[in-house]
Amino acid sequence: MRQQYSSYDECVAFFKAAQKSNPDLFKIETIGETWEEREIIAVTITKNIDSHKEKPALFYTGTIHAREWIGIELSLTFAKYILEHIDYDPQLNAILDKTTLYMVPCANPDGFEYSRNHFAFWRKNRRKNPDGSYGVDLNRNFSIGFSPNKNYTSNVYSGPEPFSEPETRALRDFFVAHENITIALDYHSQGNVFFPAHNFIHEDAEDAIDLNILASNMAEEIRKESGREYGVHMGKPPVHLISGSGREFYYSRGTLALVVEVGSRNISDYIEHMSENIEENIPALMMALSEVNNYKKENALPRVQNCCAPIIASKEITLEWDYIDDETIFFEIYRSTKKKGFAQASNRIGMTKLKTFTDKNLKCATNYYYYIRAVCKDKASKSPFGQMVGVRTHPAESMFSKILYPVASKIGYVGEKTKKNAEHFGNNSMFVGISENKGECLGVAGFSLQTIPENAIITEAKISFYPMNRVAVQVERYGEWRVGQMDERTIDNISSFDEIKNAKMLSYIDRPTEAAQLSQGIWRTYKFAAQEIAVLQKSLKRREAYFKMQGPSSLPLDRASQLMQWDIGYGKFSGGLTYRPKLDISYTIDEARLDLASASEFTINEDDIKDTALHSGFDQSGMEKFACMEFDLTNLPDVETTVVSKAYIEIESVLINSKSKSLRFHIEMIESIDGEITYAKIQNRKIIERIGYDVSVSDLQDNAKQRFVFDRYTINELIKLCKENKKVLFVISASSHKEKVASEYVSWLDKKRVNRPSLTLHYIKKRKNPPAQVSNLRTSFENGVIKLEWDNPKDDGFKGVIVVKNPFKVPCSPYDGQKLYGGSDNYTYDNFGDREVHKYYAVFSYDDVPNFSEPTYIEINV
Repeated sequence: MRQQYSSYDECVAFFKAAQKSNPDLFKIETIGETWEEREIIAVTITKNIDSHKEKPALFYTGTIHAREWIGIELSLTFAKYILEHIDYDPQLNAILDKTTLYMVPCANPDGFEYSRNHFAFWRKNRRKNPDGSYGVDLNRNFSIGFSPNKNYTSNVYSGPEPFSEPETRALRDFFVAHENITIALDYHSQGNVFFPAHNFIHEDAEDAIDLNILASNMAEEIRKESGREYGVHMGKPPVHLISGSGREFYYSRGTLALVVEVGSRNISDYIEHMSENIEENIPALMMALSEVNNYKKENALPRVQNCCAPIIASKEITLEWDYIDDETIFFEIYRSTKKKGFAQASNRIGMTKLKTFTDKNLKCATNYYYYIRAVCKDKASKSPFGQMVGVRTHPAESMFSKILYPVASKIGYVGEKTKKNAEHFGNNSMFVGISENKGECLGVAGFSLQTIPENAIITEAKISFYPMNRVAVQVERYGEWRVGQMDERTIDNISSFDEIKNAKMLSYIDRPTEAAQLSQGIWRTYKFAAQEIAVLQKSLKRREAYFKMQGPSSLPLDRASQLMQWDIGYGKFSGGLTYRPKLDISYTIDEARLDLASASEFTINEDDIKDTALHSGFDQSGMEKFACMEFDLTNLPDVETTVVSKAYIEIESVLINSKSKSLRFHIEMIESIDGEITYAKIQNRKIIERIGYDVSVSDLQDNAKQRFVFDRYTINELIKLCKENKKVLFVISASSHKEKVASEYVSWLDKKRVNRPSLTLHYIKKRKNPPAQVSNLRTSFENGVIKLEWDNPKDDGFKGVIVVKNPFKVPCSPYDGQKLYGGSDNYTYDNFGDREVHKYYAVFSYDDVPNFSEPTYIEINV
């Protein structure tokens, strides 16, 4: 297997040959010498090679850890791709016309060769240490966050001082000498995940949005190529793990920097796995190269500012932003249902020269995330991305929605071989799968349903988990992770492995997740189908629901672990509330029904009005007869707390006088008529809307009773009229395809008014307006932590608040930033917030719909 990989000498020889055959495309230079006197080479690739410093550039580094051979192999394959495609690929030529690629294929030649020939698991370089051991971890030897230690034999020994090693000095000097570098990619193995650079504080930097989208765009290219889903995970800064890395050094100098962890093991089967890992990263590299020009440091387009969503409805969201006035500028708008979504042509939902955009045809009660960037059509370049706008559409008119979190004591995992399963609940992580040490492990998540009415009718549900580490899942095409609802009545002890293993399963949710689709740092959501919703519906009576996640239950021959780690949002090593699993439920409730008979009816002809008669058609002169009916809505419940979900009028024909059978009839809701009603006023009536569809004489002969159903617009207009005068006037109007019709009509009312027209309304009690805002929002410091306090409103509809933090703008919704708290208390803490960093805190009050108030916000560290 190892012989299929290239040696360092073969790598150098290949690039030298490429330079010789393509001197205007390739340039090779020695940038340093290792302890064992091997040359460290850097490769420059671009069109018109002498102008390489005049173009923005991508800096590629590989195999800084000796055993991570992907870096050198990918660099060789990508260079071969360029050589093979440069003659005819227009995209590649367009990129290399404007962009330079710098590659250090192997940043650790000594360690790499030692790994190849002596000890495959070797990680460090080959410096001789004072105790006689060898090696410094080169990716801990850079200056940013450097952490000194004298544990020379440690795999992460950082060296005597920053840049003590010739390899890191060579990388530093080359990087510093090339100020045109805008993106840096450091290739490692393993894990199939992108790690964006840290700023070493728990506050997002302004360019964190660009780092995440760059990684997500590359991940999307990989998914399209092979179906494998890479994660994107910045997470909390674990200083003890990433101190002194190259990624943070490059980032500290204004470059977008990512570590790319490729594959499921360091030295995998070349034909079966490594070749696929390499090939899927070629389009990802092309994607990164295409973005280099958009992050150049000179004459760059400014970032879009103050992105917000001032109007949020159930199916529409209006976005607004600020930007300089420039006729050459237009804007691209991208939409994702994932917080770390990509931004490509496939999810670009609009382009506009305006600084506003309305996104339509959305799903109710759904989270959406928007990314906006400016484009200069003259310069053919794009700006960095404006800060993400996170929103959730409102529930549908007659719907409610609720996001539930698991009870701390009921979320965790049970292991077949672990001895303290009870301690796994409410504590740090949920491990699911199997390993030699823990045996089979099953995840458990219990939710209280107390806040959802027992009479609720669930219409949609989904459950989501946040995968925080997949390194131990070392097999790409082995095993699957699925979620199902358990019957908690068959469980006495939630921390018993045997009981959870043998618990009765009521249903499995959605499709299982295959190993290649486990994406670290990307929410994994399982959506309930109709039969699964029916099972959850029955749980409402029991007021709780329990779910089990299970992974593979056996190991392949060459692996010791297939454990996936999921964040539970509890415990000091978890990500907190932001990453807590959630059960998202949309529901309605049983509707009330109000049947109203018409309060008055009359027919208006050209020369008279007939009370208690409903004739529509044409008189002997061919003038239209209008049937008019009025409904009194006095008995309708308070419209401020009532939602009409359905409305319709039913009328029944009692006499059909039509020989030609050419008549058709429709119902109109019209504006109120001031003063005396006359034929002329009805002829010139102002129509609010037609109700439902026309019916013909043939329809009436088949079925005398006809129903005319209101659409949503007409229902809303009905409610408006109800607020104003409590009575609504409708007209039954006739039409015909014939030029002249006379003495033909239909009567819709019997003489005794027994079967009067009826207006039926289906409605539910539901608040339409949010509760009052909180007041007196203030901050203080308590035990070194930022504390927020506020005064909750005295409002009957008030159920709680959501507290959100955003470093860049006032949050426009409870989903527009980092969620810190949800509940009915009047205080919370920002446990990881930096005391010195500028930010906004916003508090949204909500009711049980939920309707959210406008934010009460405070700005600190201006």
